[in-house]
Amino acid sequence: MALAGVVSDTRAWIVLGVACALIVGPVGEASSTLLVVVLIVQMTLSMDGLSFNRESLSENRRPILYSVAACFGVSTVAILLLGSLFMGGHPDIWKGWVMLAAVPCAVSVVTMSFFSRGNTTMCVLSLAVIYLAALAFTPFLTRALIGEDVSVARIFMYVVLFIAVPMAASVPLRRAGIGRATRIVAINAMLFLLVLLSLGQNRDYLFSEPGVVLLAAAACAVRIFAVSFAMLYILKRRGASRGNSMTYIPMAVWKNSGLGVTLCFVVFSGVPEAAMPCAISLLVELLWFAVFTRYVERGWPEGSAAQRPADG
Repeated sequence: MALAGVVSDTRAWIVLGVACALIVGPVGEASSTLLVVVLIVQMTLSMDGLSFNRESLSENRRPILYSVAACFGVSTVAILLLGSLFMGGHPDIWKGWVMLAAVPCAVSVVTMSFFSRGNTTMCVLSLAVIYLAALAFTPFLTRALIGEDVSVARIFMYVVLFIAVPMAASVPLRRAGIGRATRIVAINAMLFLLVLLSLGQNRDYLFSEPGVVLLAAAACAVRIFAVSFAMLYILKRRGASRGNSMTYIPMAVWKNSGLGVTLCFVVFSGVPEAAMPCAISLLVELLWFAVFTRYVERGWPEGSAAQRPADG
């Protein structure tokens, strides 16, 4: 029973991944290929159950638009503003910030919505729309901000590989009837490998440039914690729908950092430090998840105040 609790605990897998990354370090040229495989498996497992229909989209049109604006508006702008601190002195790291700004939100926003008793149905619909939009948005923004150093066609190919392929593969997986407990353990195992590979490749840089790493961690903390609590305060004061707000907030701060890490490795090959902002963001986001869900239980409990209708 105790073992079942440990293997289902995401925090335990993350701590183990960080420890192993610092001990093992870089795994060599195979890291990019391994990251590709790991991310595809994790995304496929995470997207199990992601579906939508025309009627549901019509009913939730406005909240979905707000969610898209939170992901590709609030989140992207915040990341680029903070990432610009590295533009002059650390151009390779700036590329990582751009990639982080360009990728969609994490699939785990659905988990966040569920734990915080948000509008999970609307969250799933918004996530599907955001990932379809990312097929065009991610290559466009990356090329617009980095320029000739990146190939739009190559980025688009990988975005399709990491988004469209898992979405399609999740359909037969759904029919297989894999239990939730098994799926959680498998996703956690993939997350462990993601942390091990991404941090491991940057281990030497972490130790050689601690000042830059701490600055990146501080920037991630500001763009995640400050933005989320500011949005919580504003939405609550305006009487917005609590259920929908528990989707807007994670959409605005929780990026698919794993996708960002993998894209950095395959697009900016030979420059492992480019993935550093995404790797650090992954760890800070998981810390934020643990803190924010507990705070919301006290700071904005369900049914605590008058709220707007579902489109608020």
